[in-house]
Amino acid sequence: MVILAVALAGGLGACLRWLVSAWLDRRRRRGTGTAVVNLAGAFALGVVVALSDAGRIDSFWGPVLGAGLLGSFTTFSTWMIETLEESRPRAGSYWLRIVPLTLAGIALAWIGMLIGGGV
Repeated sequence: MVILAVALAGGLGACLRWLVSAWLDRRRRRGTGTAVVNLAGAFALGVVVALSDAGRIDSFWGPVLGAGLLGSFTTFSTWMIETLEESRPRAGSYWLRIVPLTLAGIALAWIGMLIGGGV
């Protein structure tokens, strides 16, 4: 039953990611949507992990929300491709995207865990 729920949540997360990314990328420069979903996902996963570790989320919902919904909502591979494509003319400039977004993602995951009571 957990496997089916993770699969269904994964499908929902992937659809949500596409909708958010497409909507933001039409209004901002390409790649904004991917950055937003990755940062939001890092924060939300921090909350889910902390609540799960504290026993405030049932053992069924931890994997469904974490691996299923949020695992498919965030997208590391798309972020890497967009970073390379945007930095192609200036090969060294990809660090200006990777470092700040990585640090922001870690900070948001930590804040999410704080909110969830796990840090």
